[in-house]
Amino acid sequence: MNFVGVVDALLDGEVVKVLKFTAGDMRIKDLVQSAQISPGVRLVTAARPGSTSTVSPGRIELFTLQLKGNLDLFGIKIPVDYSAAHPPPLNVPFVTFTEVTVRNTDLVGGTLRIPGARISVVAG
Repeated sequence: MNFVGVVDALLDGEVVKVLKFTAGDMRIKDLVQSAQISPGVRLVTAARPGSTSTVSPGRIELFTLQLKGNLDLFGIKIPVDYSAAHPPPLNVPFVTFTEVTVRNTDLVGGTLRIPGARISVVAG
């Protein structure tokens, strides 16, 4: 991933500051993503446990409100919590994140493939 910088994005009709990342491809182990579809109701999409979801090919742009997890640099895990108010201090394009929770506003480019996708509507 390449950290581009802090940019403006439109979220629920409001302009918000987000982190912009680019990548050529992404691999996400044990993907679970959710989105609020109405007050108190969420749409949850989960990959088959143990599988790796992918986003590829080409230029991928990821717009992120928050990226929280462990930065893995050569086996050393460093807890991080990045946002527009606290962006990454360095651009390290060969980085791996583990145990990640990401709040995204948009994903542009590439095709998301989710092995064994299970889609649920969850109340509460």
